[in-house]
Amino acid sequence: MTIPSASEDVPQDRRGKPGRPLGPIADGAGAAHRAWLEPLRDAFHDSGLTLDELRLRTGRPKSHLSELLRAVGRYPRWTFARAVLMALRPRVPYETMRLRWVMAARHAGKKTSWIKDCLHEDRGGPVAPARQVPLDYLAFQEMHRPRYRRYAAVFLRRPALVDRAVADVFTLLLLLWHDALASENPERFAWPILRQTVLERAPKEDGRLSLAQTAFDTVALATAPDPLGQIGESMALFRAVAELAPMQRDVIVLRHLCGMEDGEAAAELGVSLASVRSTERHAKRNLHTILHPASTAEEGHPRGLDR
Repeated sequence: MTIPSASEDVPQDRRGKPGRPLGPIADGAGAAHRAWLEPLRDAFHDSGLTLDELRLRTGRPKSHLSELLRAVGRYPRWTFARAVLMALRPRVPYETMRLRWVMAARHAGKKTSWIKDCLHEDRGGPVAPARQVPLDYLAFQEMHRPRYRRYAAVFLRRPALVDRAVADVFTLLLLLWHDALASENPERFAWPILRQTVLERAPKEDGRLSLAQTAFDTVALATAPDPLGQIGESMALFRAVAELAPMQRDVIVLRHLCGMEDGEAAAELGVSLASVRSTERHAKRNLHTILHPASTAEEGHPRGLDR
């Protein structure tokens, strides 16, 4: 979708019309944000429009337009950015600008659900027609969806929540597929999207990730001679798992809660087998330290993890 420059439909005698100068981009704006904002600003300067004229074209308040064009305030929703895009019509293709907006939204820490909802507000929708979906993307989806669901189920528990989270991951990944293929490893590119999407929807306790529900669904608890005593032990263990660094937690979840072999976990994470084994050793030592701070850290299999 290529759009002509906005300056082409501005009369010559109105170009360069004086108005309040547009301030610079805020210092806090990152490279991803600038990637789509700078073409918009260039188009605004080239058009000769004033902010008041841009207000008439977009129906947005001048103060909001000024904030968007300077990267001040909250990261803008796609409908707002799109309205300015359609009014200014920069020379960068529409699809490229939308992709850059998505990438910047991720860098801004926006949730996958927020990004997806913003894109669905676009009448075109976020997903290309089926005939345009790349075959390698479809193969990736078919290969990884079952294990993505197993990972999500550890945190979300309810099948409907699991299905929705995984569907949102693949919706966003389709938009970013070109970048995934251009990356060193598509699996490694995709995994943080899955983790972020799942954890932003997972139960929290005092603002922290909670695995309390998962603690009640373990082999150790089901076979314990003293179920009440095992509940306390399992709860403590799963609180410790939740406190691990992200990659250590992921390896423990994949290996001991999803039941994956170390090679299978490595393939999902997009890392080497040696990396998974090393991360698992460090994770187990950290779990022992958290659970038994007064004792000497030991390697070993934390009791109660297997499901």
